[in-house]
Amino acid sequence: MEEPTTADIDSALRSEVPARYRDALAKADFPLDKLRELGRIRPGRISADLLLTACSLAAVPLAYAAVPGPLMFVICFTLSLRSFNCLAQLVHTSDHGGLFRSARLNRIVGNVCAYCLGYTRTGHRLTHLNHHLYLNTERDPDRIWGAPDQSTRALFRMWLRDFFALSAAERLLQYSQSDRKTFSVAPWKQLTPGFLAHGLFVMLPVLVTHGLILAFYAVAVGPVFYFALYVLPILTIYPAQIRLRSTVEHSFDVGYRPLTRQDRWVSRSTAANLIERFVFSPFGIHHHFEHHLFPAIPHYNLGRVHRLLLERGVPVPITRGYLAFVLEKIRAERLAVAATELT
Repeated sequence: MEEPTTADIDSALRSEVPARYRDALAKADFPLDKLRELGRIRPGRISADLLLTACSLAAVPLAYAAVPGPLMFVICFTLSLRSFNCLAQLVHTSDHGGLFRSARLNRIVGNVCAYCLGYTRTGHRLTHLNHHLYLNTERDPDRIWGAPDQSTRALFRMWLRDFFALSAAERLLQYSQSDRKTFSVAPWKQLTPGFLAHGLFVMLPVLVTHGLILAFYAVAVGPVFYFALYVLPILTIYPAQIRLRSTVEHSFDVGYRPLTRQDRWVSRSTAANLIERFVFSPFGIHHHFEHHLFPAIPHYNLGRVHRLLLERGVPVPITRGYLAFVLEKIRAERLAVAATELT
């Protein structure tokens, strides 16, 4: 099935942006010609990002083989998490047609990056575009990372699911779908032999890719470290930090009650510190509001979009850090409870 063009996707997703933001852009006389310029694909930049990510992936087993030990294990484990986030952002950019001008090359490279993460680009793209279209509604696939009005207590409970690889399994089932008409946000509730057989079939390239990764680890440091430094983080800590990012980027403020579907459209950027940006949000992931406002802008230009919005006086919802947001939300929940008890 032929993919829609990037322009068609961008038009559809932009229509979901609340009128208050579209009005703010109009009042600020936002320069659309500049926006078109920022939407241009820079193959050299993408090639550099791909090379950096490949080197980061390869460095993990090589570094541990050179200097084995507990401290190096922690460093390599953390570097794996960063590599997974780099790969995810490249798949994400591919979803929006922003890797290369050639649609075929964009799809091939996006698939290779997705295979390294254990899924297909087709399933990820379908799921991610639905996230844009149905943000924070019941049809949003990313509610797998928590409802927008969930408490921090619920967040901590859900992290237990992440640590036991349950969230990774559910996400994999979401990504095993390839038909928009039959797409389900919770396919694990109605599993059939046909669904599982189809999922196994589409996973064949993923299995081949991970066979090659396992072979590389086996030669470099030993096959057991493929499971310790690749499989373990991608099934446990990686989903947990996606949940953290999703909570920061899309959850409601304490006491917020949306009245309309557009009120549910909540997106934030994050003024992450250097450690958070290195591990959790490489390649501009922290400019999340800007991405939802202009989905077709490649990730390497989102920082320029952010500065342009501020220069034009367009309000950008931004929080001061991922962990800081959770701590502030805990404090806000306690204050809300205390205020209720006084009344």
